[in-house]
Amino acid sequence: MTDTPARRLGSSYVLTERVGAGAQGEVWRGHHVDSTEPLAFKVLRADLVDDPAVVERFIKERSTLLRVRSPYVVAIRDVVIEGSTFAIVMDYVDGGDLSGLLRTEGPLPPARLAALGSRIARGLAAVHHAGVVHRDVKPANILLSAASPGHDGVAPAPRGTPAGGGQGAVVPRVGDFGVARICDTLTAAQATGAIGTPLYMAPEILSPQAPTPAADVYSLGVMLYVMACAVPPFLGEPAQLLHQHARRDPGRPDGVPDPLWELMAAMLAKHPQDRPDADVVARSLEVMETALAGLPAAPRLPAPPPSAPSALPYDWDYPGALAPGTAGAGPAGSGPPARPGPAGGSPGGTAPAPGAPAAPGARVGPTLVTPQDRTSPMAGAQAGYGIAPAPAEGPTRAYGTGDGPVTGWHGAPAPGPGGSPANSRPPGGPRRGGPRRRRRWVGVTVVLVVLALAAAGAGAWWWGSSTRDYPGWLAALPVGNSAREDQRLANVSEAALAPGGGMLAARSSGTWSLYDLTSSDKAPVWSGDCYKAVFWNARTLLCQQPSSSRSVLVSTGGTTAVPGPEDTVYVGATQDYAVVVDKARNRSNGDLIALDTQGKEVWRAAGAYSKGMVRNGFVLTYEDNSDSVQVLSAATGEVLVSALDKEPDFDPEDRAWPGGFNIGTGTAAFSRVTSEGATVYNASGSQVRSVPGTFRNPPTWASSAPLDAERLAQAYTAAAKNPSALQAIGPDRVVDVTVDTSTCTASAGGTQLALPRRGSQEVCLLRPLGTLGEDLLMQVGQPDSASDAAGDRVVAYSTATGRPVWEVRGTYTGVVAAPGQPSQVRLLVTQGGSYGDLVVYTVLRR
Repeated sequence: MTDTPARRLGSSYVLTERVGAGAQGEVWRGHHVDSTEPLAFKVLRADLVDDPAVVERFIKERSTLLRVRSPYVVAIRDVVIEGSTFAIVMDYVDGGDLSGLLRTEGPLPPARLAALGSRIARGLAAVHHAGVVHRDVKPANILLSAASPGHDGVAPAPRGTPAGGGQGAVVPRVGDFGVARICDTLTAAQATGAIGTPLYMAPEILSPQAPTPAADVYSLGVMLYVMACAVPPFLGEPAQLLHQHARRDPGRPDGVPDPLWELMAAMLAKHPQDRPDADVVARSLEVMETALAGLPAAPRLPAPPPSAPSALPYDWDYPGALAPGTAGAGPAGSGPPARPGPAGGSPGGTAPAPGAPAAPGARVGPTLVTPQDRTSPMAGAQAGYGIAPAPAEGPTRAYGTGDGPVTGWHGAPAPGPGGSPANSRPPGGPRRGGPRRRRRWVGVTVVLVVLALAAAGAGAWWWGSSTRDYPGWLAALPVGNSAREDQRLANVSEAALAPGGGMLAARSSGTWSLYDLTSSDKAPVWSGDCYKAVFWNARTLLCQQPSSSRSVLVSTGGTTAVPGPEDTVYVGATQDYAVVVDKARNRSNGDLIALDTQGKEVWRAAGAYSKGMVRNGFVLTYEDNSDSVQVLSAATGEVLVSALDKEPDFDPEDRAWPGGFNIGTGTAAFSRVTSEGATVYNASGSQVRSVPGTFRNPPTWASSAPLDAERLAQAYTAAAKNPSALQAIGPDRVVDVTVDTSTCTASAGGTQLALPRRGSQEVCLLRPLGTLGEDLLMQVGQPDSASDAAGDRVVAYSTATGRPVWEVRGTYTGVVAAPGQPSQVRLLVTQGGSYGDLVVYTVLRR
């Protein structure tokens, strides 16, 4: 509470104290002038009041909101409209909220979960019967009152939660359902926070059509998942979360009984018409209260189980998507959808890359993101054709040091020192899980931007240091005590980092610019219009334009044809050449070939290849005829390892490695995870060691330096002994990192870390990046515009004291060249979310 003077609200109410502030305004405690009964008041922000559409909606919705009555709803008693003051008068509930209960108790026993869940569903059903869709169902909006008789605006409250009541029996009550309905005439930017929270958001919630009650059922399904295992089914930043909600099926947590899991799965169906309504959910959970009595709670999970590609994804790629019961027609060759499409689509018919719309300003709840994902903030750096948010709108998880130097911000895997992230969902390549637009190189202008180098071989000069310098990895940063900003690229919507980190392409205000990071000159060496941009090698950018001809643009302005076969699909690049699929004989697949800048064929692997990625000197790809995932040498095209897999997922948004193969740990070794354990291979494809156990894909460690086969096997062995541990690996040491998401605390080797204080609604994101000398590198937090938010930052912590040695604002994105210092790298971070800034920092030596 805050010390604020009492004030009148209209002629009927007195506001006694301000108890909080939210996205739409302030929350006060007060009472009616003729009563001492406490009431809650939400007073809307002044800028909302200034909008005529909100005023009109406020008046129009008054009677609708007032008629919602249920013991499981925070009743709206009155709506006050007086002058420039608009307020909603509600029941005052002082028992905390469900998010606080879950932080205290962790996973709930199934019967207690069913008891609370059934009452929440009853409350939502009452809201729906009144013609209202909540649109922001989450634990923080489920208020708790004591389980004792009392007046709640309609009837005595129930005396507890039967069959599962146990300790702390409470009555859950759905709150905050009025403001979203009143404010939904605003744009997402104006009604920040009113459109929902991405952790709990249904796939269709941002479509042009108005949401239905099914969206609330989906959010309740996510909430039941959190109540069962203490983590949501998906993690990440907003855009990444929305993509997963639409395209991925959640993994089943251990210890969740079959009936409960089956209900959750039905509630989390991708298409709204496939979900049960709130009444059905309530009845099902009421039956489970007795049936599941006595069963223990599931284990608390540090991160959700691996998800899987959905057989029935919600697709934003088609505008005005199909109404229930209609047939869908995709583009030629895409095939019909597996089922009727959702009643939604992308606004304006445009699907935000890499497949999900952003939710401006939305914030998410306490989460832990495990390290070393194959997606990253620069995810689109080659595969999505631009830096893309992984787990968001704006930078997301940078799992990167283990994945190579880049973890990017809009789409696909990040490049390692020996290769850039590939187009893991190549233009024209086959796509699973429903129709999507097919993008191909054929029929577009492709511009090759070639820089004139001062000397032959300059393309990779800065990587020419000794192995001990760990070029391209965080371990190559100087061990320092401060950081200096060197360069800032403002308002970047997409970006791509070249193999080797010497070149950076960034898109701002619709124009792509190419920067030479090995030069002290910070001006772009080229700017132009590209539909998409990827790197052909360390110094050459492939620029795709919507036109009928194909040409090459060199630094002098001259143009020539793009080298190599005409009908190709880009897969990825090393520092020296591009890897593409030659589709001259087949429109769906073809030979895999490597081409240099002049289009000379370096090697050719015959087969029916269709998609893949390049990383650390390896090509991870899929051969259609043999139904096999293969690892090839990027230098020779030799097949090193092949494994049967009929359904590999090369989606750039997927966190897991296709076929279980991990080529993100360096040039000396790679690995494969199966249900039996992990197999480690050296660079020639020879099996070095098998480690039995159950491992996550991606694994639960982050390395700031490349791992050889022996160190990689040691990492798997340590993970087998302690599956929940997070390892931060460096050149000379391994630090065990312990994270407690309930308190948002972390320790390194037993030393408590001095973390920044979070804001009241801020996400708890703590992710090791590896070690640097004696320090631990951590990603702390994510972008948050709230006034009390700590925000996102990369921090070097002393493992001796737990205190920060240096820190920079932003989310880790990669490492880039340091001009004139071939043995060192600089830190690249993203600041400010989507259309934010790319910032390069130099860490200053101690």
